[in-house]
Amino acid sequence: MKFLSTVLAAFALIAATANGSPMLRMEAEGKSKSQQQTQQSSTSSSACNLSGTYKAGTDISSCSSVTIGSLTVPAGVTLDLSKAKSGATITFTGTTTFGTQKWADPLVLLGGSNLSVKGSGTLDGQGAWYWKQGQSIARPVFFRLQNVASSTLSGFTLKNSPFRTFSLVTTRTALT
Repeated sequence: MKFLSTVLAAFALIAATANGSPMLRMEAEGKSKSQQQTQQSSTSSSACNLSGTYKAGTDISSCSSVTIGSLTVPAGVTLDLSKAKSGATITFTGTTTFGTQKWADPLVLLGGSNLSVKGSGTLDGQGAWYWKQGQSIARPVFFRLQNVASSTLSGFTLKNSPFRTFSLVTTRTALT
């Protein structure tokens, strides 16, 4: 029941912020690669930091804590947190913005057991770009939880969902 109230609160928050900020695309702004931030990840230790521009294939499997600061995820790329170490803490501290593209994969993919996903950060799915194009286009699910067990999600804000906010696939035991 606690999970249901959390999901309902998330949906209410999404509805309240449906007219959020405009789309932020590096290419649309005309920034060159040298002007774009690069992702900073210290995945060799147990504490990892992600900021700048996310790179597909970033390995967080050895990280006991992952801090996600201000991060831009390029269009057509999933922020892949599916190989999180068991018991890891994932903390959103900045604004994570997703590039826009017609596709059906999730913007965020989370997997693992005994995870704590939290923080004061904001994830912006750039929904307005999708909404203007009608309902017949391919749209990403915002946050897919796949093979998640005994984990907690709290505190961070999801806004401007392109399609469904949460997708639960093969989740087990307590999820709050």
